Amino acid sequence: MLIIISGFSGAGKNTVINELMKRNENLFFLKSCTTRKKRQDEDKNSYIFLNKKTFDKMLENGEIIECEEIHQNFYGISKTSLDDVISCDKEKKHFIKDVGVLGQINLIRLLKNYNIKILSIFLTVPKNELIKRLINRGEPDIDLRLSRMEFEENYIGNFDATIKNLNLNKTIKKIEKLIKKFESKRR
Repeated sequence: MLIIISGFSGAGKNTVINELMKRNENLFFLKSCTTRKKRQDEDKNSYIFLNKKTFDKMLENGEIIECEEIHQNFYGISKTSLDDVISCDKEKKHFIKDVGVLGQINLIRLLKNYNIKILSIFLTVPKNELIKRLINRGEPDIDLRLSRMEFEENYIGNFDATIKNLNLNKTIKKIEKLIKKFESKRR
């Protein structure tokens, strides 16, 4: 199974993913490539950080098969990472990944012929809470982050579930319940 977590910048995607992975030993992070700079509070294993020239070369060579520009940076899934997801059922692994709203559409399209179960979740929080979180993490361009909210809201209907992430434990419990529900549909 692939679990896609999407949501507004500052909605807590990485916090939720990290907590889910701590609590679930068969859940693995699906690494992707990005041209953005690493944040100070970020695990170095969260992304493969590339310069734009290298990213473009990989895209041109077909090594990156899905990508999206978000906040003036590029994010993409490599063919190798996607192959890991395709083989995950054999090993009883689940993968989790934060992607943008267009990435969610692309991943579902790319995986539809592989019989991979995909659970997609969109995290929301009220705008005032988003602003507070972005300020607390030292985000330099809050207006840029907020400008994407309206665009992303147009895609919420494509997701299996929308969760308001105001309490981490409640959000985790809701997602774990959704995962169990999706796992039982597979049997």
